[in-house]
Amino acid sequence: MKNEKTALVKFLRAITLYTAYKRLRNHYKKLKLIWITYGTNDVFVSYLTNIRQNKKIEYKYKEERKQFLFKTQVLKLSNDWFTVNIPYWLSVIDEYKLKNKEVKALEIGSWEGLSSHFILSSLPKAHLTCVDTWEGADEHKDGTFATKDVLSQIEKSFDENLTPFKDRLSKYKGTSFSFFQANPTRCVFDFIYVDGSHHGDDVMIDAVKCFEMLKVGGIMIFDDYFWQHYKKSVDNPATAINLFLKLKKDSYKIIRMYYQVIIVKLKDRY
Repeated sequence: MKNEKTALVKFLRAITLYTAYKRLRNHYKKLKLIWITYGTNDVFVSYLTNIRQNKKIEYKYKEERKQFLFKTQVLKLSNDWFTVNIPYWLSVIDEYKLKNKEVKALEIGSWEGLSSHFILSSLPKAHLTCVDTWEGADEHKDGTFATKDVLSQIEKSFDENLTPFKDRLSKYKGTSFSFFQANPTRCVFDFIYVDGSHHGDDVMIDAVKCFEMLKVGGIMIFDDYFWQHYKKSVDNPATAINLFLKLKKDSYKIIRMYYQVIIVKLKDRY
């Protein structure tokens, strides 16, 4: 019996050590990516200081995430790339008391409307503008993340999934670049989610133009910071996001850092 207990203790210690090793290796890979994509000091600091906080956030909002997942069972979805972010978004919504405010929101890249549905259901007084071509991006068109059948149905799925919110929704079909040209306005949105084309060139344009359209005190979220699809690191989102953050130094504050980067705008250049 004693030998069995000893063996069990050793086994559990080995699992603990292996788990710790995997976590450290994962953090090392992410820190290395931040480094090679020209990450700013505040990105490094935010990543490291948010490690423990992120676990607390995930635990605090796990029930709310489960409740939203239950609601999504009636939606037409080919995938779920979004709901892992719900605890972080809810923590920001609570911290900045957005739930009962008349929020003007913008989403660059809406796909089938899962994140759009969350924004409109979590912010009952919000009006959301969704910008998408509904044709898919590079990673969808090359078959990596979507089939031709899925691509042929995404706009239809978006329309059906967002039907309950049609009175609080504006839909712009086209590229984000054409949307910016058609709407040359500054400081009009309270909340912006950037999840359009993931190529670095497009991410940089979306970042700069969306920041112009964001009000001082507004929240801006970049998706897929650690996403790596293109062979050259400079073509992936992290490089563009990091360079944007360098460009806008002292004009923002990073408030959440995990797979996404969430910032609050502190000042405008005008």
